[in-house]
Amino acid sequence: MKFSSIYTFLFLFICSHIYTQDECAPCDIVANPNFKVTQSNIKWPELINGEVIRINSLTNIIYEGEDIYWPLWKISNIYNTDWWTNDNSDPWALTTNWDEDHKSPKDNFKDCVNDELRWKCGYSFSLRVPQNFQKNKKYPLVVYLHGSVQESTRSLSGRKWSMNNFYMSENDEYIIAAPTKIGIDWSPKKIQDLIEDIKRNIKIDSNRIYLTGLSMGGRGTFIVASKLTDTFAAIMPLSPHHRPYSYLQLAEKVNHIPTFIHHSTNDGTSSFSLAKKMFEKLSESNRNIVFDIKNWDHTGWHRIYRDKEKIEWLLSWKK
Repeated sequence: MKFSSIYTFLFLFICSHIYTQDECAPCDIVANPNFKVTQSNIKWPELINGEVIRINSLTNIIYEGEDIYWPLWKISNIYNTDWWTNDNSDPWALTTNWDEDHKSPKDNFKDCVNDELRWKCGYSFSLRVPQNFQKNKKYPLVVYLHGSVQESTRSLSGRKWSMNNFYMSENDEYIIAAPTKIGIDWSPKKIQDLIEDIKRNIKIDSNRIYLTGLSMGGRGTFIVASKLTDTFAAIMPLSPHHRPYSYLQLAEKVNHIPTFIHHSTNDGTSSFSLAKKMFEKLSESNRNIVFDIKNWDHTGWHRIYRDKEKIEWLLSWKK
């Protein structure tokens, strides 16, 4: 047996024994296989014009087989406890605790539930409602993927600030959805169900759905778009991270999508050279591509999102 095979076997063995069989995740509606949409039965909260609303309509859906690397990451990395169990801003809390102390997520968990298995469940997400929102009007949708492997104590307050930072014209208002990830990479299946859940509750222009993200969300933009190849009118990956594997292999699956890549030459966290290679590879068959180069290190994304010209570029595309 080759070394890589031994390592893979050991990895799977460890993952299968991290949790006992009598423990279950805090979600129990099994997601449909492949990319068949799974519908939620949880009612949305009331939408308030100009506000950021937190929505947990998908957190009762379990996605088996997603992010198999997360359990190993948990036992081999610095995250010994899950941030939502003892810090601020639990996205599953019954109240919208943007800046308050920790609140328990739900009061009806089964006895077998291990809240550390929350990574198996659908994404909690925040939604920015336009100032002049009208129920019968169709809106563009921008899905925004945050960075890092898992969130920090600033998760919800930071998410709200980021969403309010996006440039928005009064003449072309749009919906912003920002899911909260627990895991290594972003899940295309979970994002698909999120988009469909939004479309069931808000009139969305299916020809104007966009995807953007920063750092791990930047690589997540490529990953999600490579699976949902007919969903997005344009994508905007910012400082896409290069680990745990190169996203360069995804170029052929996203080369038909108008793409705006931003990266800084002195970024010490995400690889500039890989982003440059991705731009060059996409440019071979994609004329609708922009490579925005700055010297901001691994920061400055808010300047992209509040830039009128850049956001109008994104929103100008239609399928």
